[in-house]
Amino acid sequence: MQAPRGRVVCFGEAMLRNSKGIITPGGAEYNVACALARLGMGVSWISALPESTTMIETTATDSGVHLDVRRSELPVGTYAVDQEARTVDYDRSNSAFAHLNSQDFDWREILTGARWLVTSGITPLLGDGPRSAWGGALTFAELDGTLIALDLNHRPALGTIEELWGIIRPRMRMFHVLVLSPDSLAKIAEIEGMPRPDNYEENIKSLSELRRRFLIPHLCCTFKRPETDGRQKRWSVVAHAFGMDSTVDDAVIHSPVENLGGGDAWLAGFIDALSEHGHGPVSPLIGALRGDLLAALCQNTAGDVSMVTREELDGFEAQREFSSGDHRTLNI
Repeated sequence: MQAPRGRVVCFGEAMLRNSKGIITPGGAEYNVACALARLGMGVSWISALPESTTMIETTATDSGVHLDVRRSELPVGTYAVDQEARTVDYDRSNSAFAHLNSQDFDWREILTGARWLVTSGITPLLGDGPRSAWGGALTFAELDGTLIALDLNHRPALGTIEELWGIIRPRMRMFHVLVLSPDSLAKIAEIEGMPRPDNYEENIKSLSELRRRFLIPHLCCTFKRPETDGRQKRWSVVAHAFGMDSTVDDAVIHSPVENLGGGDAWLAGFIDALSEHGHGPVSPLIGALRGDLLAALCQNTAGDVSMVTREELDGFEAQREFSSGDHRTLNI
């Protein structure tokens, strides 16, 4: 199947997840790819997998993702999720992706006609091969004018935040969208010699200052807070060239059945809004609102991969649009 032009290219690892004996696929860039394809966008996922086909491929193709996979005799990585303890244990060090050959990826060809490249801070910490391929992808994307979106997605088991930031910082000019968690934002602010923020307002000030220092078009931070009866409030903030947009007064309150996958769905929603189905860009606020909603809807079902269709997303956005009052907190 020929890769669609004007598409989103997602490069990263996918693994098989075990939660209460149920096996499902997942992975940061993989989740973004599946979420966007479910919304009807043209998406390619670039990765390395074992010779034998797994549900990673079938789930992606069922979602509408174009696969561009390098095959290996090594196994696929796995991870075990304990929802009650809120822990995740990974077994990925000997995976096909961790030991990929960066020379197997012709990035100029892969990115021809692509509008976006999506990657994460996970990939460069997985090994020499992934880091080299990741760097090549960023370089050719920048040269060809492909917009780059990166979710920092710091995983302490792979390396320290200082190590990861040392890799990311020299490339900050490349990113059109960079997504941080509140914890990563606080630590990066400290690394950059700024006062370490310890509350929401100070986090926002740090986000604004980091955007000013590095001139990233969209520097984003996503937030969530437990509510009563197991519910969760989700909102986000985007610092951009014209100021800052926050969805705190338009938050989504939902009852998550899944702890993972929300951040990946948020990035998918944000990219989808900025792309706006080929009809021209929209404001960062619309992107943040869509990201919040898609993240909540994704976490309302089991598994990392979003199953939300365009029709479902449009329906909830219409519900928000016709809500009364200036503050439109949405309960789903």
